Amino acid sequence: MNLNQQGKVIGILIVFHLLLASEAVHAQQEKSVRLSPVWVRVADLYGEYGSVESAEFSKDNRYIVSGTKFDNQVVMWRTSDGTELWRAETDEEIERVGWAPDGSVVASCSEDYLVRIYDAKSGELLKKLQHTQGIDALTWSNNGTWLATGEEESGEGVGKIRVFNMPGGTLQYEVNHGATVNSLHFSSDDKYIVSTGDNSEARVWDVQNKMELVKTFKADEKEGGVTVRFSPDDKYVVSSGFYGEIYVWEVASGRKIRQFNNTGQKIETIDFTPDGKYLLTAGNDPYIRILRMETILDEAMKRIPVAWQSDVIDGAEYLDFNSDGSFLVSAHQDGTIRLWNFMSEDPNINRLQHSMVKKRQDKNMRGEKN
Repeated sequence: MNLNQQGKVIGILIVFHLLLASEAVHAQQEKSVRLSPVWVRVADLYGEYGSVESAEFSKDNRYIVSGTKFDNQVVMWRTSDGTELWRAETDEEIERVGWAPDGSVVASCSEDYLVRIYDAKSGELLKKLQHTQGIDALTWSNNGTWLATGEEESGEGVGKIRVFNMPGGTLQYEVNHGATVNSLHFSSDDKYIVSTGDNSEARVWDVQNKMELVKTFKADEKEGGVTVRFSPDDKYVVSSGFYGEIYVWEVASGRKIRQFNNTGQKIETIDFTPDGKYLLTAGNDPYIRILRMETILDEAMKRIPVAWQSDVIDGAEYLDFNSDGSFLVSAHQDGTIRLWNFMSEDPNINRLQHSMVKKRQDKNMRGEKN
């Protein structure tokens, strides 16, 4: 074989190996969990000078409601194309918005000491619930029976949690978290609610036993508590701090499973995928990070790898998944909300979905009820 022939063979081999490498990378990417951008919309009309504090899907996934910090607007959006359906203005900044589970109304809380209840279709103001301080936290129970709110500190060691019976709006319970309440979340069965706030504690309350305090999880004193969630199976409580710390506690034992920090900056928001396989975090740096829960819970792991990181230009204030985990909405400090398609690592999703649809269609054709 002469030199020209050898060169051609080497060239062919190089191209062949590059193609194999490209295919391997492509296959790896296809199986990789990721976020794919869908649309971006302006919610706070002040743009960079504004901020969107909260955004949440309706249970049927068809709509998104958002609340803004500087132009004080509650905005209703259509998920499919980002069309703005209505806006309602308040007197002060809006800290949180949330859907009633039946989709009939949305609630907002703000710095003017009021919770406002709006008709979800028209934006008509239906009811106001008076408070005594600015309200930083708001959440609905999963069955729609209760609406819980958390206030800013009104005096040394006093930060009230209120639970209202809905739809009437009657105050059912009132307890003291011990400091400004920044976040609240119901367990999936609505038996418990977890709160976190400026006293660096996550507290679990028994809603069905007149808000009896049943567990207290303590974070590092300097960290405070920014946001908190039950895992979808209610086995864990996860909270974040002002300097990037994320804590994972086992509810039954009260044991801290994990404490880690990927950013060194404030984590404003966390959310689980509905199946509990992934935890997403975002805050004062311009990224949304996807973490695998199996690695977080593996105590042999010394560091938590990031499964995916999406550049979102500006910091995020809130994350919320739709009910089946296919889409994520994020609220940002540049005045925008963003819709993302969530792509998991499960290669069987489309096959399983087609199988489920086929079974449903066959039942319908036989006249059977689903």
